Amino acid sequence: MSDIRKELVRAAINRAYALIDYSVYNNAHKEYEFKKQTIIDDESLTDDEKSEAIEILTGYYDECKIVNNEGTKRICENCNKECLATLY
Repeated sequence: MSDIRKELVRAAINRAYALIDYSVYNNAHKEYEFKKQTIIDDESLTDDEKSEAIEILTGYYDECKIVNNEGTKRICENCNKECLATLY
């Protein structure tokens, strides 16, 4: 496993946010998918750094879904109830 350059990961996330056209990506899911694809396409990051950046983005996306109470629900593996979060 390579060392993760956190400052580069943060810069890539900030770049993904800066590139969003909010007239096209007009909901949280579309924004998340765009940011995720931007990270995947970033050639300056290693695979481990891309995974770290996507995990951070997913955390932000989860928070947005929970706060706004919208998005695709899934069945929790622990309690078998519907939930919005992806990471927990």
